[in-house]
Amino acid sequence: MARAYLSAEERREQILDHAQALFFEKGYDRTTVQDLMAAAGVSKGGFYHHFSAKEDVLEAINVRLAAVSVKVIEEVLARPGLTAFEQLDQSLRSMRRFKREQASGIIAAFETLLRPENISLYDRINRANITTVLPLFEAIIEAGRQDGSFDVPDARIAAQAILSLGSMSHDTVAKAVAARDQADRAAANAALERALVFQGVIIDRILGLPDGSIQFVEPGFVDALLPPEG
Repeated sequence: MARAYLSAEERREQILDHAQALFFEKGYDRTTVQDLMAAAGVSKGGFYHHFSAKEDVLEAINVRLAAVSVKVIEEVLARPGLTAFEQLDQSLRSMRRFKREQASGIIAAFETLLRPENISLYDRINRANITTVLPLFEAIIEAGRQDGSFDVPDARIAAQAILSLGSMSHDTVAKAVAARDQADRAAANAALERALVFQGVIIDRILGLPDGSIQFVEPGFVDALLPPEG
């Protein structure tokens, strides 16, 4: 028999469980607060006890997904015998795989952030992501700095620079997402893939590696991430 009583934290997590499912299925914009209350079985007062707005729910879901990124990286770090370069390369690969597997839901939930009027929320969520995974990237880069794999004067600044690269492609991502069912989809996807490939080159140069050392994206990654709608 299901428990009749949930603690405040359990109730909050229950709301987030249903919100994530709805955002991934319907999209953020098409999900109302009433939808969230109905799915989670909470009253208006119960919902607003935990969240002041739907935007806060989206931020909380982002925190959840960032925690998944941390887990993915920690699994890589737990593999024995990896060099710092291999840890970084495999962490990036594992994060790409997660994004590809969850692409449709993540895009549905967070597509709204790509609109110009939501740039402040995008920046806030992006900074939260960076803060969450920064310690792990810093540790990997510091290990590489110590063993000579990476030629950087400061591991933390290098990690911050690498993690900040994602914001560079905000507009290119927005165009590719918007073009999924348009005639210029192929061109938009190609532009995004070029931008991501170049980000890999930038990472190499930040770390003092030869160009092409870090494969930031595999060929066809963007097409797999953003297939045509419908």
